[in-house]
Amino acid sequence: MQTINTEEIMNQIRAEIKAKGLDSSMLSFEEIPFAPEVSRADSQFQPESLRQSAEYLSIRNQIEPYKPIEGNFLVVFIKKVIRKLVKFYIMPIMTEQNALNLHTANAVQQMQNYIRGRQDADQVDMTALISRIDELEARQAANKQEMAALRSQIKALQAENQELKGLKL
Repeated sequence: MQTINTEEIMNQIRAEIKAKGLDSSMLSFEEIPFAPEVSRADSQFQPESLRQSAEYLSIRNQIEPYKPIEGNFLVVFIKKVIRKLVKFYIMPIMTEQNALNLHTANAVQQMQNYIRGRQDADQVDMTALISRIDELEARQAANKQEMAALRSQIKALQAENQELKGLKL
């Protein structure tokens, strides 16, 4: 079995990077998915923002451990060797991150379902309250009419009482 000299491989990589004139500021993040259209969170609840975030989380909650490696044979080989060497460290982190992402996506989905359910319940409550208000307004109008009729009767009785008091004297 052949031993792999990682220091020699790393020196070759550094030499290739130096020869190409590359530096760390030239890293590309084109393969990282993101949603630039997601609105920022304001101090007010925005259902559309929650919907976008829930959709994004449900689609992209798993991180793929191995992206395709491209380039010439030497670069591909070196990247594969590095990948194998750091696998023991990266895979547990990736597994934990995927579990966290899955639970976060589930939590956001549950919040969205709860809010939707509350909105439906509030709508039903609102309909019941509106019919109760209409009923109370009708009762109030009937009570006002009854009070007006009673006031008329009181005035008539008071006038009749006055007449009767005048006759007794």
